[in-house]
Amino acid sequence: MQGVPGDLDLRDLAPTAVEIRRPTNYARSLFHCCAAAVGLFTVAFLPSHTGILLIAIAFAIYAWSMEVGRRVWPRLNDWLMRAYSRVSHPHERYRVNSATWYATALVFLALFATRPATMAALAVLGVADPVAGIVGRRWGTHVLRAGRSLEGTLAFVVTGSVVAALALLLAGGLAPGQVAGFALLAGISGAVAELFATRLDDNLTIPLAVGASLTAATSLLG
Repeated sequence: MQGVPGDLDLRDLAPTAVEIRRPTNYARSLFHCCAAAVGLFTVAFLPSHTGILLIAIAFAIYAWSMEVGRRVWPRLNDWLMRAYSRVSHPHERYRVNSATWYATALVFLALFATRPATMAALAVLGVADPVAGIVGRRWGTHVLRAGRSLEGTLAFVVTGSVVAALALLLAGGLAPGQVAGFALLAGISGAVAELFATRLDDNLTIPLAVGASLTAATSLLG
């Protein structure tokens, strides 16, 4: 996720200046990529759609059970925050964890998105989102909205398009021109979700936006 820390009021900044204070959490970014990669290759190589759906549901049940459990038992919350301290944000102690929103997105993708769209969605989430955050924090100088920078958003579109193309090629069944067009759509739709859906966790909004847009676009092919 791009952005500047909560104690920095963007209204006090000139529109061409972003002060960077929060350090990049490279461990979280790596974890982000690995989690999405596991999901992507599971979808790519597991032949049964029912199996993919059952795995997604099981993961979501586990994640939401942990959410309920850590609110009922504060000691469980303390243990989980210590165990995942290197890849968690402090606010996740009191809010739904990003991994839980990711698990929820997997269920919706398994239910409604095509296999290529799901693979592209996971690739965009796993790579483009952390890359946009790194670029936005280090080199972002033009604020668009809600702490998102033009530089980070452009990095998202470019990176998202590249990894979506690779995912679509792995999925197969599309001509090169179709891969290029759908990959660009994936990069743009993911970037738009990251830029505007700021009240929801982007581990939910990005894959759903990419999955929905590509599923709709590929349906036009007949």
